[in-house]
Amino acid sequence: LHNQQQQHQQFSMSNMCNIDDPPRKRSKVQSMSTTTSSDRGASAGSTTTSIINGNNNDDNGDNHKNIELPPELWAHVLDYLPFSDVIRTSIVSRHMLHDALKFVTTLSIFRKEELRSNYARRFQHSNVNQIDVYCLITCLDPDDDEEKFSICQNTASAIVPFLCHFTSNKLRSVGLDVDAQGIPLGTYFRDTFLQEDSVEIVRSLVRSICGAYHTGAVSQHVKIYGPAFQAGTFICYKAKGCNLCQLYCESFPLEQAVNARATCLSVKERLQVIAERPGGSDCLSSKTLVLELLSSNYEVPFTKAIKIGEPSSSSPTTIDGGGGGDDNTEQAIVFSKRVMEELEILCRDYFAAAKALTPQEVLEALLGGEELEDDEGIFLVKRYHDKLTDLGIPVSESDVVIVDESQLLSDVHDHI
Repeated sequence: LHNQQQQHQQFSMSNMCNIDDPPRKRSKVQSMSTTTSSDRGASAGSTTTSIINGNNNDDNGDNHKNIELPPELWAHVLDYLPFSDVIRTSIVSRHMLHDALKFVTTLSIFRKEELRSNYARRFQHSNVNQIDVYCLITCLDPDDDEEKFSICQNTASAIVPFLCHFTSNKLRSVGLDVDAQGIPLGTYFRDTFLQEDSVEIVRSLVRSICGAYHTGAVSQHVKIYGPAFQAGTFICYKAKGCNLCQLYCESFPLEQAVNARATCLSVKERLQVIAERPGGSDCLSSKTLVLELLSSNYEVPFTKAIKIGEPSSSSPTTIDGGGGGDDNTEQAIVFSKRVMEELEILCRDYFAAAKALTPQEVLEALLGGEELEDDEGIFLVKRYHDKLTDLGIPVSESDVVIVDESQLLSDVHDHI
């Protein structure tokens, strides 16, 4: 019994010594942590993240200090990560989920499994303004010269339900395998590049997006670009009798509907559908739209010949007759039939202030933002000059040289 009492006393004294001993020093860089729920009592409501670093000693002798990073900085880092990494980071701590995620602005999705509603709900009240999906289009054989592409059915069916969760009105752009200009990655998509079954998948995707726009599940402020609805146009894979084109013009944002010039609708039908939409008439009567159409020209080669007459304030210079070699070949501005038809309808029915345009504005539009290189002016085919003049669009007479159609090279004359 005496021996047992002595052992008990020794054990108690040992514990007392351990209590008074100073704590062991931590390693120089022990860990990286966040103010999580384990510190809720002391850090509730905290909006910063701590990094434990032992490079500097504080006044108490501890060889670590807390470096606080604002959630905006974490969000800026997350903008450059794939969506899968963003989701994994969001479960690190409550701070990451509730503070850092709300400042994320860009989501880059590379796998169809990531288009899930429970993931999207984490960003309902965030600042996300751009979503890029890179798992819709698949190249069947990258080594083949005639590239063939297919559309992933699972991705196409999951896109709209995923987008419907972004209700904060911050989202502005959605790219479906497109680059910064809204052009599909890898190729300029036409029906020759898509498998037949993929064409129907794309059309079904467009219908579902139209339904989301109609019901308000996706805001009209959100512009969606994809393989059939690029930045500048909407590509219809049907020749005639397609109700999808009319549905597109009725549903998609006005700016995209106005630019949908590759639909199977006629120019008059398309403009009429747009005019019946709220704000459609104001959009069609915009001076900006007319100037954009004037800049939608292209150049064809012609044989430069002898000038007839001198430039004057009353009439533009005319080129006619004669012939020449390669040194006399220049580029003349022409318009497609569809653009000229749209200009005529706009100036006649909607944009009554065509004469209010200044010659300088028209000249800059014809140049497409480029500067006039020399004093000779720009070359414009006569039929288009006369048409613009009849519509009341003022063409700068001192900077325009009229080209006769007989001077156009034979391989492009029939084309225009």
